[in-house]
Amino acid sequence: MNTKTVNIILEFRFYKDDSGHIYTDASFDYLFWQRYLMVFDEVRIIARAKPVSQADIAGNWKKVTGPKVSFTAIPYYHGVADLVKNMPAVIKEIKKIVAGDNNPYILRMPSIIGVLFFISSRDMGRRAYGIEMVGDPEEVFASLPALYRPLGGMFVRRTRAIIRRAKAAAYVERAVLPKKYPVAVGVQSYFFSSINLPEHSILSGAKKKNNHKALHILSIGIMDQMYKGPDILLQALAICKEKGFPFHMVWIGGGLNLEKVKQMAQELGIGNTVSFMGTVTERDKIEAEMDSSDLFVLASRTEGLPRAMIEAMARGLACIGSKVGGIPELLDGEYLFEKENYKQLAELIMKVGEDESKLASMSVKNLETAKRYTNSRLDKERSGFYSTVLKASI
Repeated sequence: MNTKTVNIILEFRFYKDDSGHIYTDASFDYLFWQRYLMVFDEVRIIARAKPVSQADIAGNWKKVTGPKVSFTAIPYYHGVADLVKNMPAVIKEIKKIVAGDNNPYILRMPSIIGVLFFISSRDMGRRAYGIEMVGDPEEVFASLPALYRPLGGMFVRRTRAIIRRAKAAAYVERAVLPKKYPVAVGVQSYFFSSINLPEHSILSGAKKKNNHKALHILSIGIMDQMYKGPDILLQALAICKEKGFPFHMVWIGGGLNLEKVKQMAQELGIGNTVSFMGTVTERDKIEAEMDSSDLFVLASRTEGLPRAMIEAMARGLACIGSKVGGIPELLDGEYLFEKENYKQLAELIMKVGEDESKLASMSVKNLETAKRYTNSRLDKERSGFYSTVLKASI
């Protein structure tokens, strides 16, 4: 009997040590890939991996591969200029991968690598593939420096064309992405988040405000790009401080822009009221920080369906967020603010933060919302999507 292997293409940057072991400092560790083994026998990850020495590996990094989960590295690049420089090597490797593998593919989009697979190899169009649409490429390019925005139109058109030829598509939210990036007539669509949320992570009862005078605010996001809006949140918090509103904010997540964001906090005069924890991968530490917080804020410029917000809801946290991606699917309109409008965000933080009854009512509602995203519920939809992709390849 042939082994049922799935190739999964994604844009995430991994790390590869001298011995060939693959690591992540954030998402997509070995546990994440187990969901695909509900239907497939093996998983082959196709992505970039930055070469590192053993000394570079942090203690909280997690291994990615293991039994039934392998990794094929695309030549590493970081940023558009580096991609252009390494394009010949990238295309050569892509052609080699596609020519030597007839197994089905799942592309986690938006993904430059995913688009390059179709541009570089005619064989890719003859492979059975499914799409996991986890974000809006138009929003992604809109949040980049102006120099790269003209590329956005081409990228969006290519993405739409790829989705129209897919055998199935899975969207992280229902309102926006399926309409902007539709499948062909008669093709099955599925809806599920990428989150890993065990039932035991959901609090049994509503959360009460912690016993401290200042409002404790939490935000989470990698800072390799400024997609999560740490600068927007800091500007809002500077207004809060100016108006005498007491708070302390904690940010979980490292990345290339971390030091720049720390410096911005100092320049805004709020350096002593914000803390940056850097990369934290242990679930128990993240949940402990959530449990000691009063309000979760996500100031994203672009978003799919934010896993961190759902995890915060599962801990009974009140949440507010920008009106992008799938955030409006999670929150009522009164807890949303316009993208990049830090003044509106500041007013919302103070309005919600000084009303303990509102914090309590949000806690109750958010717990119910989180229950829609437990593994036991989502795995049924996931397995249906995987099975459709597999059947199309047989």
